[in-house]
Amino acid sequence: EMSLSDWSLASYEDVGEYYAGQVLKEQEQNNVSGVMTTNILTAEPTSSVESVRKLFDHVSGVPVVDSEGTCVGIISKKDLDKKGSTVSQIMSAPARTIKKNNSVGEAAAIMLKYKVNRLPVVNKGGEVIGIVSRTDIFTALESMEE
Repeated sequence: EMSLSDWSLASYEDVGEYYAGQVLKEQEQNNVSGVMTTNILTAEPTSSVESVRKLFDHVSGVPVVDSEGTCVGIISKKDLDKKGSTVSQIMSAPARTIKKNNSVGEAAAIMLKYKVNRLPVVNKGGEVIGIVSRTDIFTALESMEE
């Protein structure tokens, strides 16, 4: 049978852990890592425009990565109308990118400043690990205000 002192100790620990978990959750929700899409399609600079065209049935933006996985540009649906036969000829470069630990607010600011609708998310080495769209970011900002 638990004495009162045991009980108060246990509950304090539980509450502490719960609270720590909540704080972490809240912070993640306000970070790019909490809203980014991680199953992303990428293209290479040397890929043909025709080969990437079909990717746009599924996504609205495709990060362009070199052989190291580093983001060197991005293609949007609009870029497909440009003249060029390879990805490197039509991509927007350099790509504006963001890190997963950046806040949702920072992502929104970059999008507005550079008038882009999506940002590849990169790790410390510059490799693409996800992508966030304008919709992801502004939905997250709206839910934070509630």
